[in-house]
Amino acid sequence: MGELTHLISVSNMKIKYLLLILIFLLAPKSYVFSKINLEILYKINDQIITNVDLENEKKFLILLNPNLKKLSTDKINEISNESIKNRKIKEIELAKFIDINKENMGKKYVENFLLSTKFKDMKNLLSQLNGVGLKYNYFEKSILIDNVWREFIFNKFKSQINIDVNSLKRQLDSRENEIEELNISEIFFQLDNRNLDELANQIYEEINKSGFEAAASIFSISDSKKFGGKIGWVNSNQISKNVYSEIKKIKEITSPIKINNGFLIIKINERRKIKEEIDFDKELKKLINLESEKELNKLGYIYFNKIKKRIFISEN
Repeated sequence: MGELTHLISVSNMKIKYLLLILIFLLAPKSYVFSKINLEILYKINDQIITNVDLENEKKFLILLNPNLKKLSTDKINEISNESIKNRKIKEIELAKFIDINKENMGKKYVENFLLSTKFKDMKNLLSQLNGVGLKYNYFEKSILIDNVWREFIFNKFKSQINIDVNSLKRQLDSRENEIEELNISEIFFQLDNRNLDELANQIYEEINKSGFEAAASIFSISDSKKFGGKIGWVNSNQISKNVYSEIKKIKEITSPIKINNGFLIIKINERRKIKEEIDFDKELKKLINLESEKELNKLGYIYFNKIKKRIFISEN
């Protein structure tokens, strides 16, 4: 009986072995090798991040900000690691309140993205994604989470935003007909365990070494960091007086400017003088939106750091 049991056991092992060979031969090679090479890097609560996710995140960030390629491989890895972990934390938090897996939920955010970026249309975007080897599904979900998070923060904290509208009205009243239009980029940062001089020196060293856009991706805590800190064209009357007074002193990059919730370094990409009639209500609305965005950045940053402390992250 013992010998018979042994023969059955050996026979079963051969069958399993043959089945494994068949699976390997019949499965697409890309599938097999992706399974072989797949590595879990982190566990964030019950969610995992793999080496494939990290590679996709690098492609995603470089697609948004090609200047990242100027950085070292280690620095790109560091930025991508931080970015994908932060987005996963946001996804976990959003899932408590919102179903982000609804069909076609990301469509409108991708359409808005196309309207405000260099990509001409969906065909051009898909071509660019294919060129860097990034799947559309990854791109769409990343855009979805980033935008839904901004909406979530707005709805959560909008009642706490306190804008001095009268001060903004006075700012508009005092403006001249001839104003300056500025194409700007920003690095918005807050102090950590480093003092201002130490942190600012590190930022300027990175600007000199890798360029402003790459430095923004490393040091800025604003959402604009994904696009190298680019803000685009703004009128001088849409910028607070203390910030614009610093901008007027320089040709390209400001010293750190203290604002209510941190510090700004501004880069002037282009400037031009224009004359225009004021649509007072329209300009006031723009100013209110700009000030609101600054407040939301601050409140969102504080809230994110609170939930991050409650999240369990383990590295493999």
